[in-house]
Amino acid sequence: MGGSLSRRAAVRIISFSLAAVLVAAGVALWQRGRAEDYRRRLQAGYLRSLGELSSYLVNLSEDLEKGRYLGTPARIAQVSAQLWRESGGAKTALASLPMGELRLDTVYRFLSQVGDYAMALSKKVTAGEPLSAQEVENMDALRHYAAQLQQDVDGILLAVQAGELDLAASPQGQAAAPLQAQWEDTEQAMTGYPTLIYDGPFSDHLLNQYPIFTRGLEQVTPEAALAVAAQACGLSPSQLQRQDDEHSHMPCYVFSAGQRTAAVTQAGGLLAYLLDGRQVEAQRLSRQGAFQRAQAFLTEQGLTGMEATYYEVVEGVCIINYAATQEGVRLYPDLIKVGIALDDGSVAFYDARGYLNNHRQRQLDPPALTPQQAAASVSPLLSIQSSRLVVIPTDGQNECFCYEFLASGDGGQQLLVYVNAATGAEENLLLLIQTPNGTLTK
Repeated sequence: MGGSLSRRAAVRIISFSLAAVLVAAGVALWQRGRAEDYRRRLQAGYLRSLGELSSYLVNLSEDLEKGRYLGTPARIAQVSAQLWRESGGAKTALASLPMGELRLDTVYRFLSQVGDYAMALSKKVTAGEPLSAQEVENMDALRHYAAQLQQDVDGILLAVQAGELDLAASPQGQAAAPLQAQWEDTEQAMTGYPTLIYDGPFSDHLLNQYPIFTRGLEQVTPEAALAVAAQACGLSPSQLQRQDDEHSHMPCYVFSAGQRTAAVTQAGGLLAYLLDGRQVEAQRLSRQGAFQRAQAFLTEQGLTGMEATYYEVVEGVCIINYAATQEGVRLYPDLIKVGIALDDGSVAFYDARGYLNNHRQRQLDPPALTPQQAAASVSPLLSIQSSRLVVIPTDGQNECFCYEFLASGDGGQQLLVYVNAATGAEENLLLLIQTPNGTLTK
């Protein structure tokens, strides 16, 4: 017998081998079936998003056409609200489509501005001012581009329905080649829509603003920026790889290591943002510990005089909003967000672009009104608990020096009421939302 197998052993080995092959084949068929089912559901989801996007664009085009001929402030306000909702819905539907690395900045900006422009015009007519000929002409131009965008979307929708384009078959993170070509053509065609000068958060004059804080600062080398990024990430420079530079109104050098990405301004070499996409494990750090770690990180970046305002815990990361202060006045436009991972206290998120865009030494004259005089503008239905002086951003690139009143209403609902410190006009009102994961404003 020696090293030879018995007949029974040989039969057993062959049987086991055949069984293993059959099991493997069965598993492969099952996985293929699951993959095909997933692909079908993915394709159906993309079809639904395309259909929704087309419907929103049809409504946008029709409402922009109506808006040109409306004569009363009430009707203009109604249609403006519809345009706002429709543009938001269109952006949501567009974001659900497989775009990969395609940058549709012009399309997104167009959709944002349609709603904001309509609301700005609504405010104007409500205040008793008529629309100018240029504003009516702008609405017609927006209608034209909305209709063109809708035609492009319908072309993609028909191609998918006819089986000529399979969106779900594209490699993950990439757009299908025909879809990419179509969207690139659409993006190019959209560049001609009119520049809109109005006081809205997505107005062209705001998007064309350059950061104030980095003005006049010397350009730094990529090597100097790498050292800043490495220090912020807690890594050695050799562990980071340089990525494509950001050529925006805040040009940055960008570096990454694994799931960590850091951007450093080319002017001044300041950390603009940091992202760590790792999964946060079991939460061990307290909220107080997260605040202490965030404050320490700000100090490491050379930032002082920052006050924590509100926070929220999202997927194990405590994200804290900080605002700069000047002479005891809180400067809300000068915003920094710091996210601390609650498992190990590392910095998972940092965004200082609001601060870098807006921070400067402001001329803060003494308020014309006392807190008591300004409080007269607060609703008598509210009970004021405290007040402080703040600077708040308004729509567009403007700011307002205000009293911030913390007040409570029926049922204990807390609110923040902002009253102009010079005129007594109520500038804004926010609800304070207390949740198990933090305090938010709405």
